[in-house]
Amino acid sequence: MRTNNNLKIRTNAANQRSYFGWSDGMQVVRKGYGEIAMTENELVSFFGVTWRKLNYRLQILVKSSNLHPDERNAGEEDILLNGQLIGYVPLYSLPIIIALSFQLESTEAHMFRRYICQKL
Repeated sequence: MRTNNNLKIRTNAANQRSYFGWSDGMQVVRKGYGEIAMTENELVSFFGVTWRKLNYRLQILVKSSNLHPDERNAGEEDILLNGQLIGYVPLYSLPIIIALSFQLESTEAHMFRRYICQKL
C-alpha cells in the first residue's frame, strides 16, 4: 500500500477549499469539498472579465464595503516554483464572490446572480 506523508499536500489550501466553475451547459458547478474560496485568476475565468476590471472591483469591495473583516479574505494559497515557496495568492470568500457578481457586467456574472437568487 502506498501512503503519502507529504505534509504540504495534506495542508495545501486547494485540498481544503471549493471553487465555482462552469459545466458544459453553462451551469454553475461547485468543485471541491471545503468552503468556497477563489483566487483572482479563478475569478477572472469564472466571470469572463479582464483582470484589470476584476482587480478594480475587488479593491473597492475590500476597502469600502460593509462586509465583516472575516468575510473579506479567506486566507492565502502558496505559490510554489520547483518545490520552493515564492509567494502567496489571496483567496476571496463567498460573500466577496457574490458581491462581485453584482458589480461586474458579463454574461457569466448575470448567470451567477440568477443561480444565487435561486439558491436563496
